[in-house]
Amino acid sequence: MSRAAYEIHAAGEVPRDMLEDFAGVSVSIDPAGTTIHALLADESELHGLLDVLSRGGFQLVDVRREAFDSWEEDDTPPPESPPADL
Repeated sequence: MSRAAYEIHAAGEVPRDMLEDFAGVSVSIDPAGTTIHALLADESELHGLLDVLSRGGFQLVDVRREAFDSWEEDDTPPPESPPADL
């Protein structure tokens, strides 16, 4: 299995529960939108996550593949940031 890490930026506030079917995903929300860090099993899981966002009406701003060495040794995504006070 070739796992890959991704950073996904979406416009708006993506509800965390929308992505609960995807293990290895963390969500942080700030005034500029939502940042999702995901460690995914393969490209089909990436497409599934992007499809969930699209069906939810969220516009993708950016999708980047991240280097594995930027993740913790136990392959968990970076910790979630608390919601920003608006």
